[in-house]
Amino acid sequence: MFNNLKKLGLAAGVSLLALTSYANAADLPPISSIDVGTTYAAATDANAAEKFPDITTDLQEAIAKRVPTSSDAADSRIRVELRKVSLNGNTMLNDAGEFNELEGVVSIESDDGSSTGSRSFPVSIAALSADTQAPEGTVLIQPSTDDFYNVMIGAFADRVAEELGNVNTGGDTVTR
Repeated sequence: MFNNLKKLGLAAGVSLLALTSYANAADLPPISSIDVGTTYAAATDANAAEKFPDITTDLQEAIAKRVPTSSDAADSRIRVELRKVSLNGNTMLNDAGEFNELEGVVSIESDDGSSTGSRSFPVSIAALSADTQAPEGTVLIQPSTDDFYNVMIGAFADRVAEELGNVNTGGDTVTR
């Protein structure tokens, strides 16, 4: 399967540089906690929970490397809900556990936990062959066969850090 992915395209308007050059952590607001969970584990037609039991921990660690963290409970929190891990849309992964799509919803919550000042956004990461039409809003990445899993987790975490850079400490979108 990965041999078919050697020649990959990037979605129009999105460059690999933009994907990997998330905001400098020093420019981002501090985050008091990062919680990652999944909703696909209970689905009867999905086996990602079996194939990747540590995906939530791995994603949490990847995000923590990209954003400044603090022990101040008054700082905002990041909550991630992974909703889909699939191979070309199929959530029943093959025996090798290959996947090329990772989707979830991220919430940046204000320090008081209320919806006021909070921001939520979807993240959709996909590795598709150059002749595949990418769904609108999907970021395409060029994976390597050796560390495909880490590339997908890293791209998701990059997207979270990029979006965190687009909110101010009150949770409102930064206007530029």
